[in-house]
Amino acid sequence: MPAHTCRFLVAIVLSLAAVVGSAENGQGPLVEVVRPERGLVRDELITFGSLRSAESLMIRPEIDGRLARLHFQEGQAVSAGDLLVSLDDAVARAELALARANLDLAASNLRRSQLLFQRGASNAQALDEARAEAQARRASLALARARLDKTQIRAPYDGLLGLRQVSPGDYLEAGQDIVNLEVLDPLKLDFRVPQKAVGQVRPGQVVEIRLDAFADEVFHGRISAINPQLDVAGRSQAIRAQLSNPGLRLKPGQFVRVTVILAERPQALLIPEEAVMPLGERLLVNLVVDGKVEQREIRLGRRLGGRAEVREGLSGDETLISAGWHKVRPGMAVRTRPAGAGA
Repeated sequence: MPAHTCRFLVAIVLSLAAVVGSAENGQGPLVEVVRPERGLVRDELITFGSLRSAESLMIRPEIDGRLARLHFQEGQAVSAGDLLVSLDDAVARAELALARANLDLAASNLRRSQLLFQRGASNAQALDEARAEAQARRASLALARARLDKTQIRAPYDGLLGLRQVSPGDYLEAGQDIVNLEVLDPLKLDFRVPQKAVGQVRPGQVVEIRLDAFADEVFHGRISAINPQLDVAGRSQAIRAQLSNPGLRLKPGQFVRVTVILAERPQALLIPEEAVMPLGERLLVNLVVDGKVEQREIRLGRRLGGRAEVREGLSGDETLISAGWHKVRPGMAVRTRPAGAGA
């Protein structure tokens, strides 16, 4: 047997002999003890996502026409109903005047036909034709008025304008991009969770958002919608959350780290990880009860930076051996001192 192995075995035997001797003398080995603490423990799911505008719209004309005037500045905040763009309306106004004149003529013809019919000087067919003509002229007037209204483009809701794509004097075609309008408060957050976590996520759960632009800050939101269909390729589920954005500090398109708070236990029982003694598949702790060692099996939950959550096995008023438990056995008398105290 190698010499260093012999020396190691001798040291173990001497250590055990010292422990046994101290126990027989009534002194017992010295161990450090702690009391369980209560604290907040959270079950979390960490993933990544991107921010989106609550509403995002590209302002476009519905009819062709020359851009007569822009009523906004790039990056300007606007309110619903604010006038943004005026197209040249000369033709539309002329069409409206023509339609109004045609309606006046049709209305006069209808009155004349009604009078002649009452006197028996006209038949029902002529009256019906005059009535139909008047209705057609009213429809033409409504159409001309609608075309004139479409030369004035207004903001559909409150928001912030982006960069314009046109200049005054341009001839615009229907559907051509003019400027984008974004609603930045609140914002949407889109992210995905893996298939195995689908059952743990539900609307209303809190999410925490972190991003490099604000490294020391945490933003909060809530899950607002869950896509009922999983992505076939990635076997993941699309989730959407909503978060407030006061001051408009966050921007659509930013890549963020998302923490979904699945559950919170504000009064969870916590002990130091070094107090846990693994024994095969079992986890044990050594307690000091009336000055003697007692072992108890526990079940752990989350592990948080050197502390472990105890889900079963402890009530919270026990005294645990955190250091020196390898020197003791059940029933042995021990001397104690608080963990971290000097010798």
